[in-house]
Amino acid sequence: MIEATQNDITSIVDLVNIAYRAKDTQGWTSESAIVAGDRINAAQVQQLLIDDSKVFLMFEDAVLIGCVHIQIQKNSCYIGMLTTHPQVQNQGIGKKILQFAESFAILNHAIDTLNMSVLSSRTELIAFYERRGYQLTGETTAYPIDANVGQPLVKDLVLLHLEKQVKPRREG
Repeated sequence: MIEATQNDITSIVDLVNIAYRAKDTQGWTSESAIVAGDRINAAQVQQLLIDDSKVFLMFEDAVLIGCVHIQIQKNSCYIGMLTTHPQVQNQGIGKKILQFAESFAILNHAIDTLNMSVLSSRTELIAFYERRGYQLTGETTAYPIDANVGQPLVKDLVLLHLEKQVKPRREG
């Protein structure tokens, strides 16, 4: 995994939108039946490349096949935009990317909690994270219609929040 730079923005946008919103290359992460429009744009990726926020990329034969965003927030780390190209899904790549993000956050920052948000209708994705130790917090957030991340196609779509407690790395 390597850290993304400004030069990677277009590739990240393409990968995320193919994995989550493309109608013709649907993998199990596809949201095209529940949300219309792009999942992310270049300006939004640009905003992720700031202090305490990183996007990591996974390549196979010089082709971008996965990415993840981490944002450090005091004693926690938000993990988002976990993406695997539909052509290489179901090969354990998503698990490896998630493990990398978690390990990076724990080893490099004094955190005790990992957080993420998932669309409420994505029960298979919630189960994926629960198998990796995440638990639903009971907190929800309205779908961010004004955030330019697509328009819901299903009624009552909300973001569910998950968290995973971790042991912070000890100094010394």
